[in-house]
Amino acid sequence: MGTNDDEFDLGDDDFFLFAGPRSVFLHKQAYAEEGLPCRNSDERVAPTSLLYPRSWIENVNQMPGEKKYDYSFIGTLYRPETYPQRHWILDFAKRRFTDRSYFLLSEDSPEHELLGRYDRTGTDLDTFVPKNVPWIERDHFNAAFYRVLRASEFALCPEGDAPWSMRFFEAILCRSIPIVSSLRHTGRNRVELSIGYKVYFPDDEHVYDEDLVEENYRLFIEHQTLIDPDELSWTDTR
Repeated sequence: MGTNDDEFDLGDDDFFLFAGPRSVFLHKQAYAEEGLPCRNSDERVAPTSLLYPRSWIENVNQMPGEKKYDYSFIGTLYRPETYPQRHWILDFAKRRFTDRSYFLLSEDSPEHELLGRYDRTGTDLDTFVPKNVPWIERDHFNAAFYRVLRASEFALCPEGDAPWSMRFFEAILCRSIPIVSSLRHTGRNRVELSIGYKVYFPDDEHVYDEDLVEENYRLFIEHQTLIDPDELSWTDTR
């Protein structure tokens, strides 16, 4: 059984993903909920797309879709393995975040100075950091995290300790437009990078475009779930 968070499997000879435990659990859960055996899931043979289970899509779509926040970020920043890739979000927040924004560091960061009224660090405590719990518990559905993403027009999606982050896919699921510093942060491999998600860069003009959002969502359902795209009518709860 792998222990590296970027190369993890559950001991199956024909199942291996270049991803962490949480991604592996969700990928397997997606097949289990549809009553299907895992297939095309050995990335030592060929790359594939990470999958999300039907129950998570349903949970997100039951949340209010009103966009209370313009920008949001919830996550870690100051860890040595992530700060070099994520430090740009501090400057971005200082320049672009407003009283309608939501910023929360889900870590104990004594060096962090609050950025403004939008910075909830240290006050909103209902956070979940997968790397802080045993790997067997990392399939937890963090409703507080998803509620903020679902209520955000734009989500900052910096890379983590790898050149990608699950936050990117989760923003699309929540109909939030991802903001990335590079297109290489929009997937783990050529399969995911070729899906064609639309994003903004930090210095772009950011306009919340519902057509763009729905096209991203359609692509997510088609490529990162086992849900028949013809079922979009029941998942489309804008």
